[in-house]
Amino acid sequence: MTQLHDQTLALASMFQSATLINQLAHGKPINQAAFDCSMDSLFTLEANSTEDIFGYGDGLIQGLKTLIDYLDGQHKSPERVIAYYVLSMIKLESRLLKNKTQVQQVHSGLESIQKQAVDFEMSQSAKAHKVDGLYQKTVSTLKPRIIVQGEQVHLNNSDNTSKVRTLLFAGIRAAVLWRQKGGSRLRLLFSRKKYVQQAQKILQQF
Repeated sequence: MTQLHDQTLALASMFQSATLINQLAHGKPINQAAFDCSMDSLFTLEANSTEDIFGYGDGLIQGLKTLIDYLDGQHKSPERVIAYYVLSMIKLESRLLKNKTQVQQVHSGLESIQKQAVDFEMSQSAKAHKVDGLYQKTVSTLKPRIIVQGEQVHLNNSDNTSKVRTLLFAGIRAAVLWRQKGGSRLRLLFSRKKYVQQAQKILQQF
């Protein structure tokens, strides 16, 4: 696969996390397959391909469609908060990678959660709460913090907040991969059309 293909999948994962976060923050139902894809990507620490991280099924369809909506210029009234979340994930990814101690804490923490999940047959909800705890100990200490915008009644719901932080984590993980595959803010600015065309090509496979 090409670098553009891999970058597009990683960028779609960021858009997907951002979209799901926005839905949760406003009490809207989310696509469970999309959430599972995003969360599971956190625990695929060793992979031979980008598809191994995000899967080959329909898990990223929502993210691919959102990427197209936002980058092709046809979206008549895009919610700016989605772009805010994506750009914030990219900023935090850069700050996280500068802190080698914290990177190791994240890596070992995710390995520990995955082992517990297998040993104790954790539900996705219980696993998300564990990820939430790791996020608060690590990424939440970085500045600037991502401010999730929504309705307080939903933001105060512990299940929702654990899912939101899990998705933020997944988005930052995708930003790391995006950068590793050659992605950059300049590329995002000047290669929007290429990302859209690649996302459309990927969607045609489903």
